[in-house]
Amino acid sequence: MRKLLFLLILLMVPANAYSQGTYDVSCSNVAKIKIVKIEAAPWNMDSCNGYFHVLAMELKPDAAKKFVTLRMTTPTICIRYRGEDRYTKDIVITANGKPLKNDAPCMTGFSDQAIIIPIIREKDAFAAARQVCPALVPDKITIDGHWDE
Repeated sequence: MRKLLFLLILLMVPANAYSQGTYDVSCSNVAKIKIVKIEAAPWNMDSCNGYFHVLAMELKPDAAKKFVTLRMTTPTICIRYRGEDRYTKDIVITANGKPLKNDAPCMTGFSDQAIIIPIIREKDAFAAARQVCPALVPDKITIDGHWDE
């Protein structure tokens, strides 16, 4: 009887309560892509060459509204990374239906208009940008967070 009652209670919980959020990026919803090279030590990021890269994707206005809705309804999770607890939304970013490379999910950033994904190697960051939208791949990287053009 207890097992049956437990099963009935589980059936009452919405199915999406157990699921991880997924957001797909592509040419249709990304307005701009930047790749930024950042020194790893201040961020406690694991990197063999002392740097990591951030794939920064600015969303189009309509896509940003949908992403904010997803972000607000997705649970926050705690990921322990290099001895620190990091809190992030439980969202996996895909590009055209395939998982996008992400070397440190705990450092992924979600804002109202952009998504940033840490990727260690420069060539992997450019490959991820091509996976999202080949037309938006930047010609160069921005170094040490200098965001100006």
